[in-house]
Amino acid sequence: MDATGITRIAHLSDAHMLDPRPSRTRAGWSMQTRFLSFGRPLDAEGRRRKFRRALDTAQRVGAHHFVLSGDLTEVGTPGEYETLAEVLHDSGIRPERFTLVPGNHDLYSSANGWRWALEGPLAAFARTSAGESGKVVDVGGVSLLPIDATFHQPVTRSAGCIADGGLEAIERRAADPAFAGRPLIVVQHHPPFVRRTSAWQWMDGLINAAHMMSILETFRHLFVLHGHLHAIVDRALGCGVRRILGATAIVDDGDAPRVRLYDIREGRLESAGLVVG
Repeated sequence: MDATGITRIAHLSDAHMLDPRPSRTRAGWSMQTRFLSFGRPLDAEGRRRKFRRALDTAQRVGAHHFVLSGDLTEVGTPGEYETLAEVLHDSGIRPERFTLVPGNHDLYSSANGWRWALEGPLAAFARTSAGESGKVVDVGGVSLLPIDATFHQPVTRSAGCIADGGLEAIERRAADPAFAGRPLIVVQHHPPFVRRTSAWQWMDGLINAAHMMSILETFRHLFVLHGHLHAIVDRALGCGVRRILGATAIVDDGDAPRVRLYDIREGRLESAGLVVG
């Protein structure tokens, strides 16, 4: 929070970090990586540079807290998580100012990849990132609920799913009078809305989206920050208030980074626009 009483949150997503040393375990890039990176250069240093520039830009425009909403790595290998951690530490931003959640890409290599990362290279960031259900991270006038909405699946599928315990924890927190007077912000990778067809919902959507949407419709102080779609999303729920908010993808940035910003002002969450460059 600054001298004016405003807390600024930077929302970054979908860095898709690569291991710059893929040949240390096998010759060249894996078939998984090649499949998932189709249409994008397999440029580990380039992706690292984009991520670093995005963090630098967020700092320059006065962000107090940094939300990273999933697909932090390309396939969730140890080397990719280590590279991610190196960039985060090199930024000079204190670990407690980050909230990280995993995306579907972060569990392609192993069902335990996210847990391993939080106990290993990302250990410094574990306290304020997605772990146990119901965790609350207080940030200058708002409360964040980082949610792990991932499960191990083949690379040909890109769905998400919040465990029953996770949905119950969200609903319990939202109903708690202690959180009623200020924004309660769920951070997850997949958007919470139901896709247009059941097939696409199964393939790429949040499996229990209908339940999540019913919770959002019940509690008007509840918001969602998400990634996955690689695009800005501003979806209004009830009274025209935009409460489902998505960010662009770091991996798709060109020469100038794009950073989505929100300001917490007098108990309200307000979009502060998209900073480019």
